[in-house]
Amino acid sequence: MTMTLADYVALQSFGARIIDNEAVRRGGAGPADAGSYVIDGHPVMIPALSPSARTSEYAFAQDGDRLRLERGGRPLCQATAVPRPRFYDGVTADGVPYDKIARLHGQDCLASTVVQECVRFNSRRTRCRFCAIGASLDRAATIHTKTPEQLAEVALAARDRDGVRHVTLTAGTTACPDDGALYLGRCAAAIVAATGLPVEIQFEPLRDQGLYARLRDMGVTDVGIHVESFDPAVRRRMTPGKAEVDLETYFEAFAAAVAVFGRNKVSTYVILGLGEDVAATLDGCRRAATLGVYPVVVPLRPLLDSCLAEAKPVDPDYLGDMYRAVGRMLTDQGLSAERSTAGCVRCRACSLLQFTESTPGRQPAATPVPAAVADAEAVTVRVAETAAEIEEYLRLRHDVFVSEQGIFPVSDRDAHDDDAIPIIALVAGQLAGVVRCYHHRGGVWYGGRLAVRPEFRSGVNIGALLVRKAVALMRATPDVRRFLATVQFQNVRFFQRIGWVRLGKPFLMQGKKHQIMERKLDGDPA
Repeated sequence: MTMTLADYVALQSFGARIIDNEAVRRGGAGPADAGSYVIDGHPVMIPALSPSARTSEYAFAQDGDRLRLERGGRPLCQATAVPRPRFYDGVTADGVPYDKIARLHGQDCLASTVVQECVRFNSRRTRCRFCAIGASLDRAATIHTKTPEQLAEVALAARDRDGVRHVTLTAGTTACPDDGALYLGRCAAAIVAATGLPVEIQFEPLRDQGLYARLRDMGVTDVGIHVESFDPAVRRRMTPGKAEVDLETYFEAFAAAVAVFGRNKVSTYVILGLGEDVAATLDGCRRAATLGVYPVVVPLRPLLDSCLAEAKPVDPDYLGDMYRAVGRMLTDQGLSAERSTAGCVRCRACSLLQFTESTPGRQPAATPVPAAVADAEAVTVRVAETAAEIEEYLRLRHDVFVSEQGIFPVSDRDAHDDDAIPIIALVAGQLAGVVRCYHHRGGVWYGGRLAVRPEFRSGVNIGALLVRKAVALMRATPDVRRFLATVQFQNVRFFQRIGWVRLGKPFLMQGKKHQIMERKLDGDPA
């Protein structure tokens, strides 16, 4: 009985039928409407109250003193439900039940929504569509504001009675985010003084850049600055209030936080299944990871008390592709859950990146250098289709135009990538080269970002195959009248040999000589 990554992804997407629905916390912030389980030693939050969970082919059944996870009635593996924490039975010195102050997330993370209110939640114009922060307060399952003293008392009990090892503090957005972050810092300081536990706090980008150092000095070890989506259209539709803070402000906050707390100590949540653009999402995750920020990709979990209660589960194939793509980014940048000290990254229970990032210290297997490709029939040239293919396509572009040639200092991505057609060349399943086509205006399209891996630059001319595929695609695309390219000057003769002509004079772009060229679409297809 074994679990594959595909099983974990489907389980996270569709949820499971569980034995005790009453044990599941409904509504509020964080991983609500889900049960907490340990499967093969991995903490996993599994949706339990959604419509898809109630009809899921996955189900838990009692098997002695443990649980058995089944799919379609067939056993998959043994599992354990995280037991009700003993500290939940306590009451604070001022008479508040401990479980109204903080909750156990995953196996060993104590979490609290310190201020159970968001200035954006009460207006549908500004509310995040997936949020249900007000639900637990409406049911009197929590209190509005937790004090530093209450949190320190509960954290001490959770550490001593249930082995809690780190703490996450979040809050709804306050009228002044800086003030909200400072209050979380005061709470963190009280917890650290009482327990010595590491603490993550979560907040929006700070206006006062000096506050990051103040929070660190108060005892905060990790921070979460949650963008929710890197797709501007999704942000406007799904997080209209947060979208008023633009993406560049988030990246500036990421850089400022990493400068104080260090790489792997800053994270951002990225929710999948909101209709996001794949390329924009992967580019945002890559850009964050390059800064040292861990992008915690998670599927949309439709909470019963949110505006998206009836949303369909995220497609498992898409979700799996994204986990693999982002996992490779984390490995490339040396980021991992193990290197985080506290918070959502350390907890692992809500994201399956724990299965796709490399273990710290383990080097990925070396890729064998291929022999020169002698036959064009061995090369497959087509449009990239999956998230993993688009991620590889973008990474090869970065390797060539940023790392190898230094044409772009940080990223070669631009606004054209939002609608560009990504074309890839594959040899025995391995990415060998890429090019893109994008609309300029009217009937004019451009080709560009032609790149071939160094190990595939001998033998069959893969660059030529990519360009010919782009030309064929443009010929087959309605309303395309002209196809141009901005070519590095040293490649002009190559393009002339395959039917392109020069337009105008050379010019400098990014410090390098370039030439506009055109391929007539009504001429020889060679």
